[in-house]
Amino acid sequence: MIPELEKEFSTTCRLLLGSELLGTLDDYGKWLGRHVPLPHLSKSALSGKDVWLPPPLSFRRTYFTTKRVISMEEMDLVNSSPFSAGEIANSSPADIKNKFIKPLVYVCGNFRYQEHQNVEKCSGAGGGVNLYYGEDVYLGVKNIGYSNYTLYCENMFGCHGCLHSKFSIHAYNSTNVTRCFEVEGCENSSDLLFCHNCEGTSNAILCFNAKNLRYAVGNVEVGPDEFARVKKILLDYAISELREKKMLNADIYDVGGLGR
Repeated sequence: MIPELEKEFSTTCRLLLGSELLGTLDDYGKWLGRHVPLPHLSKSALSGKDVWLPPPLSFRRTYFTTKRVISMEEMDLVNSSPFSAGEIANSSPADIKNKFIKPLVYVCGNFRYQEHQNVEKCSGAGGGVNLYYGEDVYLGVKNIGYSNYTLYCENMFGCHGCLHSKFSIHAYNSTNVTRCFEVEGCENSSDLLFCHNCEGTSNAILCFNAKNLRYAVGNVEVGPDEFARVKKILLDYAISELREKKMLNADIYDVGGLGR
C-alpha cells in the first residue's frame, strides 16, 4: 500500500462525504472495484516475480494465459529469435506457428509509461504518482486507486472511463467532473451525487439527463437550503453503511438500493 495514497483517499472521502471513513483503502476494495475491470495477478515465466495483467476485455471474461507471462522489464530477455531466415522460409505454415512463433509469444504485464513514482498492482500505468491497483492509468495522473482508463485525473477512486476529472469516487464514463460521487455519463459538472447524463450542472442529487441545473434534487432546482437538508440525509446514510459494512448497496447503476 502507498501511504501517500491512503491520506489522499481520506481527503477525498472528507470532501465528498463530509467525513473520513474508517480503515484502509483496501478495506473498501470490494466496494470500490464493484463496477471496475481491474488487473489480476500472475507470475513471470522467467523469474517467478509478481506480474499484474490486464482484466478481460470482453463479456466472455477471457483472461490472458498465465503460462507465458513476463514483466515489462524482462522483455529484452525474450525478444530475439534463435531461428534463421532460411529455416523459416522452408517451413510450412503449421511449422511456422508451432516451431517459430509459439516459443516467442509472451504476455507482457506490469506495463509502465513515461515517468512514474509509487506505482503498485497496476497492469498498465505511468505518467503520474501514487497509482494503485489499476489498468490504463496514464498521463498526468495523481492519486488513483481501483480504477481503469482514468487519464489526466487526480484523486479518483473506483472510477472507469474518466478524463480530466478529480476528487471523485465511483465516476464512470465522465469528463471534467469534480467532487462527484456515483455518477455516470456526466461532463463539465461538479458536486453531484447519484447522477446520470448531466452536463454543466453543479450541486445536484438524483438528477438524470439534465443540463445547467443548480442545487437540484430529482431534476428540480430546490435552492441551497433544501439541497443541503437532503444532502445531509443521503450522506449520513452512506457514511453509516460504509463504516459498518465497508459496502453501500446503492450505486448509480442501482439507485433503488438506497435504504435496502
